[in-house]
Amino acid sequence: MPQPVLTFLRYSLLLKAKMAECLDDPKPKAVHQLRSNTRRIEATLEFLVATADLPSVPKKSKELRRSLRKIRRAAGKVRDIDVHRNLLVAYKTIADAAHMDKFLNTARKTKVRKLQRHILEDREDILRALDQLETAIASVADVNQSGGNLIQAAQSWLATAVRGLNLEHDDDLHSIRKACKTARYIAEIGGQTSKAAAKLAARLNDVQQTTGAWHDYLLLLDKANAVLQNDSPLIEKIQTEAGRLRLQAESKAKRFLGT
Repeated sequence: MPQPVLTFLRYSLLLKAKMAECLDDPKPKAVHQLRSNTRRIEATLEFLVATADLPSVPKKSKELRRSLRKIRRAAGKVRDIDVHRNLLVAYKTIADAAHMDKFLNTARKTKVRKLQRHILEDREDILRALDQLETAIASVADVNQSGGNLIQAAQSWLATAVRGLNLEHDDDLHSIRKACKTARYIAEIGGQTSKAAAKLAARLNDVQQTTGAWHDYLLLLDKANAVLQNDSPLIEKIQTEAGRLRLQAESKAKRFLGT
């Protein structure tokens, strides 16, 4: 049966390692793992608070969440640039692609410095908060949770998060993507021991990846419009692909959510 406390401890170790790695050599993989691991930690805490008798955890996690949010947003800026540069490879023969890539490369250096500054500013607070939480949850370290409990928790969290959202609105569709990501991380706590939890996590990941592909193009389109001339052929190509992916993302989210 899944042990969420062990999952939290594993994510805690990984977060510490990725903060150090991003300070030393912020390669795309390290930045991505740092960003995603902040959400994994928060998702695991959500589950522990909801299912275990841990009255002190919500208060102790408040400061941690605040610091993680700052680092996640800074890492997200770098991660977006890395993704956008990869997307541009498919358009390298199109006029303006080289100019756009040069702009993104320069912007990455600035965003990396901001990420490293946030890590340096908040690292000690994060390490202290993690140590406090590790101590606080030690009392339930041997508590196992069934795959069914994880599935129920993930589905309940998702239902609350997406309530009232409209798939036709870009911001709401993006919010659905983020909600699927957190619900997926909750389900993945039992992914290695529960086939049902692993299946739900895979379905959530499918929606997340499809909506994420659209959102990456949407952000790239915004940057291209800000950097390039209005009649740029690259803008036209990106806009066309963003539109295609938007339809795909809305359709998949609609089928999954049953709306």
